[in-house]
Amino acid sequence: MHLPFLVFSDKNGKIYSHPSLRMAAAHLHASTVPKESELIRLPQGSTFFHLPGRIPLGFNHRTQQFEPVFEFQGKEIYAVGAFLIPAYLRLYTPATVIKRRKILPLWAYTAVGFYGDSFYVTAKRIDNRIRQSPRFYDARRIKNKVRIFLKKYPKNRLYKHLANCALNYNCLAAKNLFLGRWEAPLPTARVCNARCIGCLSFQEAECLPSHQRIHFKPNVSEIVQVMENHLKGAKEAIVSFGQGCEGEPLLEVDTIAPSIEQVRRKIQRGTINMNTNASIPKNIEILCKAGIDSFRVSLNSAQRTLYKLYFRPRNYTFRDVLKSIEIAKKYRKFVSVNLFVSPGLSDSVKEIKALIQFIRQTGVDMIQWRNLNIDPDYYLQSLPQSNIQSKGVLYLVEVIKKEFPQLKMGYFNLPKEKF
Repeated sequence: MHLPFLVFSDKNGKIYSHPSLRMAAAHLHASTVPKESELIRLPQGSTFFHLPGRIPLGFNHRTQQFEPVFEFQGKEIYAVGAFLIPAYLRLYTPATVIKRRKILPLWAYTAVGFYGDSFYVTAKRIDNRIRQSPRFYDARRIKNKVRIFLKKYPKNRLYKHLANCALNYNCLAAKNLFLGRWEAPLPTARVCNARCIGCLSFQEAECLPSHQRIHFKPNVSEIVQVMENHLKGAKEAIVSFGQGCEGEPLLEVDTIAPSIEQVRRKIQRGTINMNTNASIPKNIEILCKAGIDSFRVSLNSAQRTLYKLYFRPRNYTFRDVLKSIEIAKKYRKFVSVNLFVSPGLSDSVKEIKALIQFIRQTGVDMIQWRNLNIDPDYYLQSLPQSNIQSKGVLYLVEVIKKEFPQLKMGYFNLPKEKF
């Protein structure tokens, strides 16, 4: 296959392919030409974004140079990025030149081009599970299921909150709850002890959060009702505390722990999980004793300095994260790392070494390769780096596979039957 052509958008969102320039891609501040092995057809259900203030950068095969395209047929144009559906790992970001500095919304922008009759993206399928594929989410059926649940449980505020997530924020986990399958969310925390640069529910920067954070504290009976309903009958049932629409669930252990205990006295089926920053080791131990099955710990970097610059922790340190994982493993809980991958940074030589050391030290069970939802230029400004030698995201994945052949790798949280 030839290198796909550069794509760009007009102000109305109509996408064009350039007649001669080919697509380029970026990692950190460097532009590159993607290899054929780094390109796949755009997965069905993925989304396009035009990037305000960004000029598209193309590659001229004849001159072997990168060229910005400021206008096309006399019209102002914008760079285009693709947002991949779940289970796919982004390898590069769009190659652009900044015309007007404006922080982009919190999405994971992927380099995209066009060839023949198809769009191509720089990506790799990282999980073969079909969960969260768009074809499994029929909008009419979901609306009907939401109506049934709200009518049946009119006093449960958690169901009302998650109905809004399913219908208005397109949260696939919330949709799973109402469809009675796979992983369902259990948001509980109104506040957080970190101020993540890329927080999806609270922002201090000029970019807007993707959605609103939960504004109330669910009580034990509300949580238990949702947990029991899902764990009793859902296919590969998982319930997860720690969602994009909340703060840090470890701060709500006084509510979560008794909820878990109450459910586990009646139901052993299904998996109880927490997505967390792992900031409070003593609360991790409380949850282990209560009967939780697994933890997914979020990391942007295995280097303490970069971790601190992104998470901006309040009243905890990276050492607390390591201690929390140690406690979870002592209780034989399944621990995943929710690794926020940023092309060029996550695959740098220094970061790869740090990640290998982190996995060896902690003995985590799984890496979940996740695309970091943030404006890549804003992220790099926030994490000052110099002399970075990047090896490529595919290289990173292969190195970790080789170093840790028993380590599970994927995208989704696992049911305990797959631990």
